[in-house]
Amino acid sequence: MKRPKLPSLFRNLRRTSSGFRKDTAGVTSIEFAFIIGPFLAITLGTMEVAMVHLMRSSVSNAVEGAARPIYTGAAGCATIDSVKDAICTRISMKSAQGCKANIKVILEELSSFNGGRTDASADFESITDAVDPGGPESVMLLRTYFRWNIMFPMLSETLGGDNGHLLLSASTAFKNEPFGANTGCQNP
Repeated sequence: MKRPKLPSLFRNLRRTSSGFRKDTAGVTSIEFAFIIGPFLAITLGTMEVAMVHLMRSSVSNAVEGAARPIYTGAAGCATIDSVKDAICTRISMKSAQGCKANIKVILEELSSFNGGRTDASADFESITDAVDPGGPESVMLLRTYFRWNIMFPMLSETLGGDNGHLLLSASTAFKNEPFGANTGCQNP
């Protein structure tokens, strides 16, 4: 068996590779197929992270707004539902459908601003709603936990979510104004 001469082997190789170089039909489609997956993952991931930050900011602003009637005494008869309603109506994102089902609130009176507070679980289902609007000049803490449904499940672990959900929390501490004992019973 004869081995091909080295120069003829290179000549055949050159001829074959130049044939591949000349045929460029479908190259753009192949390049697009390689790039579209990572491009969509990066784009959709960026959108998800932006939505989470927007929602976190919206919940934080809603908690601040819902706290005002409590510390002025206008919400003397605040209940779990009235505080949830006050927060949910202030959340600016319309994607917060089912807000009351995805939110837990804890409003409690503290002995001081660095006083002990009720522990809350990191598991949304284990958090128990509680509302105590306190009295005049009480030190209060309002904590809110909002369950955000992650839109792109591939990002769940990266964002720190569990089972496709991310727990967003917002809180505010304040001292009730000296509003007197009889403030009336108004919703926040």
